[in-house]
Amino acid sequence: MLQFKAGDQRAFQHLFDKYKRRVIGYCNRYCGHSTVAEDLAQETFLRVYRAAQHYKPKARFSTWLFKIASNVCLNEIRKPIYRQRLESLQASPDQDRNLPDHAAMDANPIQPDHLFEAHERQAMVAQAITRLPKTQRAALLLRVNEEFSYREIGAQIGRSEGHVKTLIYRGRQQLRKALSAYFGENDE
Repeated sequence: MLQFKAGDQRAFQHLFDKYKRRVIGYCNRYCGHSTVAEDLAQETFLRVYRAAQHYKPKARFSTWLFKIASNVCLNEIRKPIYRQRLESLQASPDQDRNLPDHAAMDANPIQPDHLFEAHERQAMVAQAITRLPKTQRAALLLRVNEEFSYREIGAQIGRSEGHVKTLIYRGRQQLRKALSAYFGENDE
């Protein structure tokens, strides 16, 4: 990022190539729509591009990048359409295209019923995550999917490290409760 700040346009392309899939994935998990996620990721990188002259390396670049992505996602889900949307327990057409990469590349063929069951579980978890409060969702996704530390997550969402731990704990508890009927009482 410092190279881009100094005027090297190729450095921005390198950052974009390195992080685009992670940012799109994060946005997709956050808002639950792959087409919207691509737009949100584009907005995230546009903000990074515009903010280059103000960038100060206080933390890792990825921490700063995902703070921007979190803010973009928060702004998106504040729109009235998300408050009015009814959640369905059935997978949407967007989710059908998002099968796990390992399912397509596994050397041992997966039985269709097992693949369907795994996809159904994945859809149920994704639906439950979209129902979490915004800050819990952000903290949980940044911890589980992006593997940021509690301190880094706190910097990204503007909360203390202890508050982040509480958010993640409560988010996991809510997921357990929401999914207990589907996965059973003892499953996580």
